[in-house]
Amino acid sequence: MAFTKPTVKLGLPRLGSGNNRHTDKMEFLSAGVLVGFKGRAVGVDYPTPAMRASIQAAGVQARNIVRIANDKMAKVMFLRKDEPAVLTSIMTTHFNMAPGTLGGVLKDNVVNKKLSPKAAFVKDRRWVLEQLRQNFLSLSFHLNTGMYLIDMDTATRTVEDGATIPVGTAEVADGYVEPRFGGTCTCGFANGEIHIDFNDVPTYSLNSVARLIIHEAAHKYLNVHDKEYAKDAGYPPSLTDCLDNADSIAWAAVSLATGTLRMAATNSNDWNQCPGGAI
Repeated sequence: MAFTKPTVKLGLPRLGSGNNRHTDKMEFLSAGVLVGFKGRAVGVDYPTPAMRASIQAAGVQARNIVRIANDKMAKVMFLRKDEPAVLTSIMTTHFNMAPGTLGGVLKDNVVNKKLSPKAAFVKDRRWVLEQLRQNFLSLSFHLNTGMYLIDMDTATRTVEDGATIPVGTAEVADGYVEPRFGGTCTCGFANGEIHIDFNDVPTYSLNSVARLIIHEAAHKYLNVHDKEYAKDAGYPPSLTDCLDNADSIAWAAVSLATGTLRMAATNSNDWNQCPGGAI
């Protein structure tokens, strides 16, 4: 059941520039998925049942994906299992690390490198894999302890960034997280919340919406940026930029969890490029 946002009820100002706000309602879809949205007229059921079901399913899928991805990375890093073929493909496609190349910043890029005590402090391929594992672990913790998803509501939004705007002029995007403190804060709770457009959610595949949530969660909790989108012709960027790229992390997570390389179609909308059901 929806309820008035506490900040609205208490008359508290919004964080960031401007005090006007568009959303005024909240609702727990489950114990782990909370949504925020603009309440409609009496008798109008919004979000619709289809939106609620799709958002809830995608939230569960997102946290399952990063948990499974972390588990698979842990087997490679801690149990010294060989890289599965999908991981090698991921590192080539989403992190610009084709086997045999150095990626520009590494001492070596040896796949399944033998264990060596002195290699523990070397910037090599396993160092990159460990950065990715740590990112998955952090995302898994945050998403599995609960997520708050706010409706972008681009069709009827009247306020953006705290300022009043004409209806229908809101920024159109798949989703966003508003960075605070100039984007330099490393605390995910200090950044803005995850925004997605509830109207779009029921029209895309489960994995596609889950990937979007993971992408935006990477902005919020890992403080990474958008260096290149997977649908862009210049993707992937350099290895250094890939480690600071939300799409690289999100597509890698979905690929690992589903056991096959997932990749956005070049120069096309990448929302619906992740087919597949619950995992």
